[in-house]
Amino acid sequence: MAKKDMAGAAAKESYEASVAVRALERAGKCPQLKGHIHEVMFCDKYNVNPVNILKGNHADLTKSTVAKMKDVVMTDRAGHVIGHAQLKDTISNSGAAKTAKQILSGHYNKTVVYGTEETAAKVGKKLAGKAVQKVNSSGISSETTSSIANKALGKMPTMGALGNVAKSGGIAGAAFGAGIEAVSSISDVIDGKKDVGDAVIDVAGAGIKGGITGAASAAAGSAAAGVAGAAITAVAGTAATGFAVAAAPVAIGFVAATAVGSFVSSLFD
Repeated sequence: MAKKDMAGAAAKESYEASVAVRALERAGKCPQLKGHIHEVMFCDKYNVNPVNILKGNHADLTKSTVAKMKDVVMTDRAGHVIGHAQLKDTISNSGAAKTAKQILSGHYNKTVVYGTEETAAKVGKKLAGKAVQKVNSSGISSETTSSIANKALGKMPTMGALGNVAKSGGIAGAAFGAGIEAVSSISDVIDGKKDVGDAVIDVAGAGIKGGITGAASAAAGSAAAGVAGAAITAVAGTAATGFAVAAAPVAIGFVAATAVGSFVSSLFD
């Protein structure tokens, strides 16, 4: 039972670890790593969209890590370019103001601008009432990109950041846990093994269990990655910039998240 309950948390941690590793491969341990993480996640989201899969459309990052006009190129099945995207993860007042100024100057007239949920909202306010292109939301939160970046960079998360990570992990865990149980319970109801009332209770219970498990594992992963990164930097000094060293906190965070999540899940059992 614990393995099934951990599946959601493990899948989330595993995916975020893969994002961190790909971002590190692309940009190294740079201060703006969360921006590169946003770009990687944007491409992933585009490429797993069933509509894009059926059409044969695909999104790829541009070769340059400091692109000024487009970060992502979309192509069709034949390899023809069908669109460009500039990604933004700038939630500070100065960052949002800079993005708004660039849009007002027409800097991105030939591409589509996508920002994290928070970026789109902040820049949108600054552009309100002006007849200019808007910043579309990528549907990805800056809280998520920052959390993954902190793990990859081995930064100790603040209590506020840990709270956001736990909240995000809890929501994902609850959705996954309830979803898995719903599929199982529907089958049992159809087969006459369970009545509807029991099915509803079981789905709710799975959601609660998945939520708590997901929250605990996500927070543990972030904290462990931060401790690991701080320790590695202390030992290796400023030379701790190699890919293997940079990726170590991600791996340690994943192991910690899985271990804590498994323990919390076993408490319910």
